[in-house]
Amino acid sequence: MARPEKKSIASVKPGAPRDAVLARIARIEGQLRGIRRMVEGNDECLNIIAQISAIREAVAMLGVELLKDDFICKWEGKKKIDEAYLKSLFKMQ
Repeated sequence: MARPEKKSIASVKPGAPRDAVLARIARIEGQLRGIRRMVEGNDECLNIIAQISAIREAVAMLGVELLKDDFICKWEGKKKIDEAYLKSLFKMQ
């Protein structure tokens, strides 16, 4: 799949917002490595499933954080949040 073209306004602002997003991603990566260790260590399936559920929630919250930052970037950049933009959001689900 081709990567989307870069836009003139960053989707994640440098500084605290970007650091927070990167920290969330690092935690998710750590959780995924933990699941690998659990599978390799023959942990109980229900424990692994609980961790998968936690990762799903963490990824969902990452999406919320990115969406919030995107709205802020558009608002600060005086970009119009139009119907086409909103429709593109709903296509992601």
